[in-house]
Amino acid sequence: MGVSANANTGAFLVFFIAAILLALSTTCTALNITKSLAPYSDYSTLSDLFSKTKLTDAINRRQTITILALDNNSIQSITDRSSDELRKILMNHIILDYYDRQKIQKLGKKSALLTTLYQTTGSAINQQGFVNITRIARGEVVFGSAVKGAHLVGKLLGSVISQPFNLSVLHISTPIVAPGFGDAILAPPPPPGSSKPPAAAPKKSPSSPGPSEEEEDEDEAESPSPSESPAESPGKAKAKSRSKSPPEPDSDDDDDAEEPTPSASSRVVWLRVGVAAVIGLIASLVAL
Repeated sequence: MGVSANANTGAFLVFFIAAILLALSTTCTALNITKSLAPYSDYSTLSDLFSKTKLTDAINRRQTITILALDNNSIQSITDRSSDELRKILMNHIILDYYDRQKIQKLGKKSALLTTLYQTTGSAINQQGFVNITRIARGEVVFGSAVKGAHLVGKLLGSVISQPFNLSVLHISTPIVAPGFGDAILAPPPPPGSSKPPAAAPKKSPSSPGPSEEEEDEDEAESPSPSESPAESPGKAKAKSRSKSPPEPDSDDDDDAEEPTPSASSRVVWLRVGVAAVIGLIASLVAL
């Protein structure tokens, strides 16, 4: 009887402790976008609009998410939209996967389609629920609606929050307004001679849209046309090759390397290790 009672007590303790640790691990992985953005005053308007459009709860229910964030100045161009338009636009800035700058730079393709929260509504047509991400010259990255003919207007400016693999907040320059969500917001024109105007999204649509990066352009290097690079005489070419100095390392690469903050998922792993250790300890005590 005594042995049986000890065994029952031990089993109860095992389940009790496991339940507590499971509850703690769930708390650790739960998102709170309002709390996460609170230290960043430049994004206070975005946080307020998430609450106003009732998207805060939809974000917090996700365990993995990426926000294409607009600062207080950039977001002013859409704040006067109707509640319905504003909600649709903001949903297209919520990516249902984790993307930080390092992961973006390692994409195997030049372009990719990312699934947004709007795709889950069942109301998306003509790729409205997807965002196109494209890597262009010198490591620059731009975003835009995946709808055919839409412009890539949102330039990646930096990373605000990086918590692999739960929450990433990326700062972009311009709101992404898919066709059908109201008047588009075009990117401001670049300074004269600095760069090309925003490119349009690839016209070829994916045959079977999926929840991650599908159907993209091949990563091909553009070669200058003969008219853009006239031939030079051998003498000039030799002189140029002697005078050329080695290229300086591109400082942009250093900016792209970020140190990710400790993730909630790593805490979950330690909690699970703790569960296993406690269960093993109690099992040994019961066996005694």
